[in-house]
Amino acid sequence: MTLSYDFAFMAMFFMSLNSEICPSFEKCSCIAHPFKKQCRCLENRAVSLAAKAAMILTYYKIKDDISDKGFFGKIRGALLLPFASSARKKVLSSGEEAKKIDLCAAKMIEEQRAVEAKKSSLSDEAAEPTAKFLSEIISLGGNEENKRILERFGYLLGRYIYLCDALDDLEDDIKKGNYNPFIFGGEKAISEAKSVLFMTTAELSDDLELLELDKYKEIVENTICLGLTAEVERIISKKGGEQNG
Repeated sequence: MTLSYDFAFMAMFFMSLNSEICPSFEKCSCIAHPFKKQCRCLENRAVSLAAKAAMILTYYKIKDDISDKGFFGKIRGALLLPFASSARKKVLSSGEEAKKIDLCAAKMIEEQRAVEAKKSSLSDEAAEPTAKFLSEIISLGGNEENKRILERFGYLLGRYIYLCDALDDLEDDIKKGNYNPFIFGGEKAISEAKSVLFMTTAELSDDLELLELDKYKEIVENTICLGLTAEVERIISKKGGEQNG
C-alpha cells in the first residue's frame, strides 16, 4: 500500500547496478487486486532495500502529519500509525541496513522541521535534508567502487525532488499556510530554482554515464535524462499559465 513510482524506480535502479541480481516475475493476486492476477517482481535485495526505505519513510511521514496537519490529518495519522509502527519494527528487525535507513530518515525529519521553524527563504537550505537522506540511501544500492558516484547522484536527485515539489505545490502551500521556501524568496528565488533544477538534471545525466548499468538501462536513462527535465518544463509551463491567468 506504500508502493509508488518513486520506490519502483529506486528498486529498478538498484537492480540495474547489480549484475548478480537476476529479477524474476510471477502473476499473483494481492490485497489491492484480489480478483485479477497482476505481474509482480519477486523479492530480491534491490526490491527489499526499496521496500524498507518506503515503509520507514511512511512511518515518519505519518508521525509528521500528526504533528503538523489539521484535525482530520491528525485523526487519519493516528489511525494509520499503529500499522506503520508495526511494519517499521518488522523492518528494523531485518538488520543493520534497515537501522541505518531509519536513522537517516529520523535525522531528515528533524532537520526539515528546523528549517521550517526558522522559515528559511533559501531553497538550497530547505532541500538539504532530503538531498542528504537520498545520498545515504542511494549509496546503499551499489558497492564500494561506485559509492562516491552514487552518493553524489542521490544528493542531486534528493535536491531535485524537493525543489520540484516545492515549485509545483507553491500555490497550494500559500492557500493552506504550509511552509514553502519560495513563499519567502519571491520571484527571484523561483527563477534561480529553475536554473538550479536544469543544472541538477544535467549533472545527474553526467553522473549516470559514470555508472555501469547491467539491466533496465534504457528505462533508467529515459527517466533521468529525459523525464526529469520534462517535469521541470511542465512546472515552468504551468507557472507561466497561472501568471498569465
